[in-house]
Amino acid sequence: MSITVRRPIHHYSPTREIRWRRRSILGIILLVSAVLQGAGAGAGILFHFRPDLVLIAVVCWSLREGPRGGWWAGAAGGILSDLFSAGILGANALSLAAAGWLAALASRSLYRGHLSTRILMVAFAALVSGAIYYLLLVLFRSPPAWPDAWRRILWPRLWQTTLISPLWLIPVDRLLGGRR
Repeated sequence: MSITVRRPIHHYSPTREIRWRRRSILGIILLVSAVLQGAGAGAGILFHFRPDLVLIAVVCWSLREGPRGGWWAGAAGGILSDLFSAGILGANALSLAAAGWLAALASRSLYRGHLSTRILMVAFAALVSGAIYYLLLVLFRSPPAWPDAWRRILWPRLWQTTLISPLWLIPVDRLLGGRR
């Protein structure tokens, strides 16, 4: 007589639960960031100071999870940003996904846990995301002239997002579970 041992189809894994919990927290952070960003855009709060909070959360996630995680977080954050803005649907999603992916690739040789690296990657991602968004405007709409877009849109977004990034990176990093 032989005994057959059957294994269950689903094995409980505590790491899988932690992964899904962190992804859920990221979704909530992206939603709150998109709502805050969308609500503050039309109000002119703090003298037209409008940092891209979604971009900061995407860069934080992409530095933790790598290029693939940065791409998916950027796409999700961009879709949420598109839902709360009046822009082209999908343009923010594509530009933030590419920025998250490129930030993770560019930071491979750097120490990702250091705050200065994260701030540098936020500035890089803001520049890349703005340039990609402008190129999408060139393809699908008539954009403003490049010098005007740089002076009024891209440069203020770059320095405002970089300036506020330490204040937003620290709580996002703590909510996602600290350093890996």
